[in-house]
Amino acid sequence: MNSTVSTLFHEVERLDNRSLDAFIDNVISLRVRRDTSSKQKEEAELLEKINRSLSLKQVERFRELNQKRIEENIAESELVELTVLLEKTEKLNVNRLKYLSLLARLRNISVRDLMNQLGISNPTNG
Repeated sequence: MNSTVSTLFHEVERLDNRSLDAFIDNVISLRVRRDTSSKQKEEAELLEKINRSLSLKQVERFRELNQKRIEENIAESELVELTVLLEKTEKLNVNRLKYLSLLARLRNISVRDLMNQLGISNPTNG
């Protein structure tokens, strides 16, 4: 124990039981506030990462190029551009799942329950 903690402990030893209980309650409250603040910050950071996506311009371009691909009217350079955008989307989705998993673990719930809480649908189920 460092000297400050040791001094504090000796002062706490001198408290009567009622004061000691009040002190303990205050220390526990402080600890909970610190943990909650830290947890909220971590949750906010994870939510920010979960919500990352392509820019609106990239999404529009992706849709345009994908429609051309469906219509079989896409140039080779456009196909390369579409592939790059698709790879970026896949990377974002992989990271999103990783961050969803971390947030679910932090909240002590399943990823499916977290997705329901956040209103995120399973892409394979609509």
